[in-house]
Amino acid sequence: MLTVVSAILYTVAVLIAILLVALVLVQPSKGGGFGSAFGGIGEGVFGAQTMGYLSRLTVIMIAVFFLVTLGLAALSGHKQKTVSAAAESAALQLPTAMAPAAPAKAPAKPAEKTPVAETAANAAKDSVKKAAEKAENVKKQAPAPAKK
Repeated sequence: MLTVVSAILYTVAVLIAILLVALVLVQPSKGGGFGSAFGGIGEGVFGAQTMGYLSRLTVIMIAVFFLVTLGLAALSGHKQKTVSAAAESAALQLPTAMAPAAPAKAPAKPAEKTPVAETAANAAKDSVKKAAEKAENVKKQAPAPAKK
């Protein structure tokens, strides 16, 4: 239900935005503007009171656009929060040690090593070994202190 209403409101907002752009472009400005490029199209169609009608219509369209936008903001704020697939898969891959605690009634299971936990542990060991090797290489390559 909400998706249908929001789709309708988005469509109305886009149409009003396009109409507002057209209205603003057709209105002649003090310097002539884009509206005068069509030979004063507004005055020829609407008569002598063109500026009054176009400015009133612009204000009305802006008010409607504002209300539609507020409605869309209210609808998007009340939608249910959905969990993304990436967040769900990350939650499923957590090691057992990091998972939420089991209820007090159920006996606690010993922590099992998952492939993700084993890979992380191996990567940590490898990085520690590489850091130690680099430190040793730096010590070997460092120049001896100068004697005075």
